[in-house]
This record gives sequence, C-alpha cells and structure tokens, in this order.
Amino acid sequence: MRTEGILTTCAAIAAILLTAALPGATAAASGPPSQISNVFGAYAGEIREAVAGPDGYRHVDTEATLNKLGELHNNTFVYLIWDAPSDWDDLRTTFLPAAQKRGMDVWIYLVPPTECSPQRCSYPYQTDYLRWAQEIAALSKRYPALKGYAIDDFNHNLNLFTPEYVRQMQDTSKAINPRLVFLPQVYNTTITPEFVDSYGPLIDGLILAFRDDPYRNTQRTDTLRAQLDAASAKLAKYHKPLVLMNYTSSLSATPFPPTPEYVRTTTEVGAEYVAAGKLGGTLTYVLPLNPADDWNHDNHAYHGVGRLSLFVPMATPTNAGDTAGASQVVQVDPNADEYHIAFRHNDTYYSGGQAAGYQLKQLLVDGEVVWETDVAADAPGYSTVDVDLSQQLRGKTSATLTFRLLERAGVSNFWVDVSFDDIQATGFTVANPGFESRDTWELSSSSHGLLPDFDQYLPDRAVQAFAEVQRVYGAQERGHHGAAAGASGEFGG
Repeated sequence: MRTEGILTTCAAIAAILLTAALPGATAAASGPPSQISNVFGAYAGEIREAVAGPDGYRHVDTEATLNKLGELHNNTFVYLIWDAPSDWDDLRTTFLPAAQKRGMDVWIYLVPPTECSPQRCSYPYQTDYLRWAQEIAALSKRYPALKGYAIDDFNHNLNLFTPEYVRQMQDTSKAINPRLVFLPQVYNTTITPEFVDSYGPLIDGLILAFRDDPYRNTQRTDTLRAQLDAASAKLAKYHKPLVLMNYTSSLSATPFPPTPEYVRTTTEVGAEYVAAGKLGGTLTYVLPLNPADDWNHDNHAYHGVGRLSLFVPMATPTNAGDTAGASQVVQVDPNADEYHIAFRHNDTYYSGGQAAGYQLKQLLVDGEVVWETDVAADAPGYSTVDVDLSQQLRGKTSATLTFRLLERAGVSNFWVDVSFDDIQATGFTVANPGFESRDTWELSSSSHGLLPDFDQYLPDRAVQAFAEVQRVYGAQERGHHGAAAGASGEFGG
C-alpha cells in the first residue's frame, strides 16, 4: 500500500503524480509491485466470433475485443479461461501478442475446483494450479504484457489452496518470472486478520468482488467505501494492494442486473481510490463489450417494463417480524359504488407448500392486512388477485396502500424475489400503478437484509453501463496524462 503523507512542496506533489501516471512506474519500496498499480481494467466480457470454427468453438475475436477495451480507456484486461477449451490457445497465439503491441496489460483468470466440470473448466490444465503457475510464468517471459494471474472464489476452495500449496505455486512461478503477480479473488467477509496473516506473506495482492456482503446484492453501494477501507487496512500489514472488482453485469442469485446508476457509483469510487493510492486497481465484472451479450437481463414485469421487487438475498439471516415494502397514499372517491383492487404477484420460490410458514406476501390498507399468501405455496409465474376493499375504504377520502413481504419466522438461507405489478383500482386512484418509474411509492425496510426496490427493464442497459465506465476511465486517463505532462515540465522533462 502506498504511504500517504502531507506534501508541502510543488516538486514533491509533481513527483508523486508522475510516478502514478507513468506506465510501469514503481511504487515506494514498501508499496505494491508496479503490475498492481494504477490498474483500470475489465474482467471478461470479451467479444467472440459469431460463427464457430472448425473445432466447434466460438473463438475470442481479438481485434473487436481490443478495440472496445481501447474505447473504454482500459490499461488492463483480465482474460478468463473458462468459456471454451480454446481459450488458452486463443490467448497464447492471438490475443496476448496483439494486446502487447497495443500496450494493453493482461492478467489470466482461472476458475477453482468448485467451478470445474467435465463440460466447463480452465483448460487445458484444469485444477493443476502448479502446472498453471509454471505455464503462465513461462508465457509471461515471452510476452511481458502478461503481468499476473488470479483465481476465482479462492475463499471457497481453501481445502486445496492451503498456505503451503500457495507457497508452492508462488515458488514455481517466481522461479521463472519473479515479477509475475498472483491475486486471489475473495469476498469481504473472507478478509479477516487470520486470513491475511495466513496468506498475506504469500500472495501479491487481493481482488475484492464487492457485493455488499453479507447481503449479496448489486443494488446497494453505501457499504463500499467502508469495505474497501477495512480490507486495505488489513492488507497494509504485509504491504499488499487491494483491487476492486465491481459488478457491471448480473450477479447470480440476485433479482436483476446492476443499473447504470449503480455501475457509475461503484466505478467512480474505485477510480477515486486508485487515483488516491488507496487501491492498486479497479476492474469491471463482465462488462459486456458486445451489448447483445448482456446475459441474464430479462424483463421481469408482468406488463410494461417496471415492477416492485422485494428481495431477500441468499445466506441472509432474518428475524420474525422483519418486513420490506412499498407504500402510497391513494385518493379515495367517497361516492364510489364499490372498492376493489386487482394486481399481479409472483416470486422465485416454490416448494409446493413444503417450506411454508416463513415468508408471506401481503397487501395492507392503513396498516391492516387485507390479503396474504405464502411464497412457498404459489406456483411459478404471475398470479392475479382481486380484493374487495369496501370495508376498508368506504367513507374515506384517502388511505395508505402497502405491498409487503413479511418474515413470519426467521430464516438463515431462504432467498426469494417477490414481484408486484399491474395494479388496477376501482373506487380510488393509484399513481404509477405499474411501477414504471420510481415516483409516488415510498420504499421501507425494517432490516438491512430485506431489499425493496423498483426493477425497471432497460433494453440498452449494457450500452448505458459501458458509457458510464467509459466516462469515468476516460477522465482518469486524461487526468493522468495531464499530471504526467505537468510533472515533466516541473522537472525539465
């Protein structure tokens, strides 16, 4: 980690800016290796050829991918070896030579045993990570643009990746190329003092995939700075840098992909921390370079493009009585002949009633429950409900309508995404009845583990996300070039 201090002279400030700006600049002796400094990168999301080759695989389209990475102002690409058995050969024979010619650094990204199957793995060496360390190091000597490698979900595979095994990996690679770096990818809850003491002396840094742990989502960003600060402080004991990986594409077991606003916020924070020397780098997670590859991005609304989402993440404990919902004060016609509400509801959990009694979908009027059903009882797909509200609304001119998810009993791992949509009112008026915008409804939650939100499908989500990253990375690139030029002037070139 770079040592921060208060510099009082312009010359000292210029020297710091020049060191941070120049490619390959070396940090202070106690700082990170230059391969993990000022990294603005992308993980995966590569463009593949439209037609499979004679071997049956869709190969990486090197030129198209590098062109898009250039548009993003990336200086590093993290190349995932997993999608096709041809990935390693595509890297060695085509992608890496072309990236080096363009001045693009490359890291290799491998999957762990928990993500390996006969159908899909990091081929050709699969889970022989000692062999991977040897082969990657040898390739890096041939192509210096290859700066390092990483392993996904490292913390879920510690039965293999013991400190002794990691030491063997590092001894193997660094005997060939001492400058090749190894960064395991982990999640925030893994970065304990015990973990850092065990692995800090062995690794060259960590990649932290931010997902608001322990609440697994790509909706909230308010814990990002605190998690980065805490993790960096722990790694500072061994002078090892942290690299942020922020989700710009869907995270599994979450209700919808990150919005462009989410992408903008997390990318800006990452860039800010890199510029301040608090991070070694920041990476986008599977930012689609081809918008058509925006996987798992579907319209989950019943009608239109909006819905209310009430979400409990996986592995998230809740307590009996916890709630999340959306409320609106509706205007009631006191002279109406009848009062009814019809709406659609859905959820992602179904067990035929075998796990009933934990989570209830509810409708309330002025705090009174007027309808409810168990998430375990409803069959998959949207259902229609029509509720007579004459007793609750007659004689009133306004009332508070609430759609809610109730934790009747506490759970430890019962993730669910509840949907409400397409409200039709008789005898009263509901504004924004299809949740097509974020207006008029007030979200509430009694627990950080329950996330109420509006899911609005954006057909061009990937295009907007790309533009947000492009803007942030571009500003950093322009800033660094300006700082380098200014520093050169200060020191006479």
